[in-house]
Amino acid sequence: MKKRLGSSLHESAVSTADNGWGSPAFESIESEIRRLWERITEVEPEHQIVLKRRFADAIVRLTRRVDSDLDNLSRRSSMGSLLFGDPKDGGKTFPTRQPVPRFDESVLRVYTKDLATHALRHLPQTVGFRTVDELRSHLVESLRFNSIATRRRNANYLINRYFPGETLNADLPRFAAAAAKTPALGEALFYLTCRAERIVALAAEQMIFPSLAQGGVTRPAIRAFVQSHLPRSRSADEVGSAIVNTYNVFGIGEATKSRLNVSLREGCLASFAYVLHLEFPEPGMQAFEKMFEGPMHRWLLWDQQWMIRQLYGLRESGLLSKVSEIDGLRQFTTKYTLTDAMPHIVALVQGPV
Repeated sequence: MKKRLGSSLHESAVSTADNGWGSPAFESIESEIRRLWERITEVEPEHQIVLKRRFADAIVRLTRRVDSDLDNLSRRSSMGSLLFGDPKDGGKTFPTRQPVPRFDESVLRVYTKDLATHALRHLPQTVGFRTVDELRSHLVESLRFNSIATRRRNANYLINRYFPGETLNADLPRFAAAAAKTPALGEALFYLTCRAERIVALAAEQMIFPSLAQGGVTRPAIRAFVQSHLPRSRSADEVGSAIVNTYNVFGIGEATKSRLNVSLREGCLASFAYVLHLEFPEPGMQAFEKMFEGPMHRWLLWDQQWMIRQLYGLRESGLLSKVSEIDGLRQFTTKYTLTDAMPHIVALVQGPV
């Protein structure tokens, strides 16, 4: 479908009079998008779910990419001296490319396939893969489903969830291989699941985290929450069960027949380090409060005092350059990008957890 979308837009650009700058008119692009959407609504309902998800994901990725390009252009125009070099240093200063965000804003979509057990089993086997196609072929061959069509469909679910935009970020397979069969891998995958699946993140933040005082939430309450956010979906039961199973399999909560039990918890130093560098991918100083108010506390339910102790542990291991608590001002300073931090994070897997 991706190939067809690209060719349709290209044909439109060739066949439509441009605006004087060699670009197609907006109306022709809008028409092609509407045409494709109408074609999707004509297929069987079970195929519509997959196609609409791919279509929405493609639009979101395109939007983020164009927004990033526009931001860079705006930044360059407002910093004209950098475009031509600073006379003081011989004109050798050039603008640096801003880092592309790791995570696009996730799309609110149906989440009936948690695939948590499969992620724990198969992602550690993907270390060393060079392309997404290589990864997809491995998953199609390895996933334990009878039908090859089912294996392909679930392989795509896993790739879209853990390698959004079909970008093979090598840090995840590397961490998964090192942390295989340890609680650290479940914690990292739960975080990444929330990043990719908006309904899981919303449930974590708006319903499950606030339920800590009650020790958890009932399954009917989870179902009602899902139905309120996906009112047109007929899969509220399946989505609710998938959310509960995600908490249970990844070790963030405990499921019973009637409810999901949760409490503040202590995690693993290695997954703490990995998620910390996903949250703060560039070296710099950060406030404790920014960490406490984010996913590390609200999604993973890590206890705040435990998190503080891990910061000091990462300082001792050399991953952080500074941790300070002076006169109520509490800050920590990271010293590596995620890529540079990975050898140290992998080493922590064999250390204290």
